[in-house]
Amino acid sequence: MRERLLETTASFVIVRKPGKGWDMRWYRKLYMGPNAEHNISIIREKADAGFGMVSVYYITLSSAPGNLLDIFHNGMLKNPLFVKNQCMDVVGVAQGRQEARDLAGTILLDLYSRTGGFDVRSFFKDQDFKAD
Repeated sequence: MRERLLETTASFVIVRKPGKGWDMRWYRKLYMGPNAEHNISIIREKADAGFGMVSVYYITLSSAPGNLLDIFHNGMLKNPLFVKNQCMDVVGVAQGRQEARDLAGTILLDLYSRTGGFDVRSFFKDQDFKAD
């Protein structure tokens, strides 16, 4: 059975942590899919304000030990339990599920070509992220 993702044009409810937006930290050399690259300033502005976006996917460092990266839809940020347990160090942004998958592959290929391995945590160092 083929996996389906329901996307609508309805606005998402604004979910905010204390302060402004979510506690996202953005990789300084952010990887972007071709579609997201054209809209990155709008995407970041809306993400920082806590607004939902229908087709935006984030690629973050994995929250689960032993995994490399997580890909999740912007709508998942409506779930407080997800936000509480998810690593919010964003290394890539894509528009659309396929673009997100392709971008995650590009990130891992880049990581392997630079380091000869897949040690994501040591490649993406803490000082390479900035909070908005």
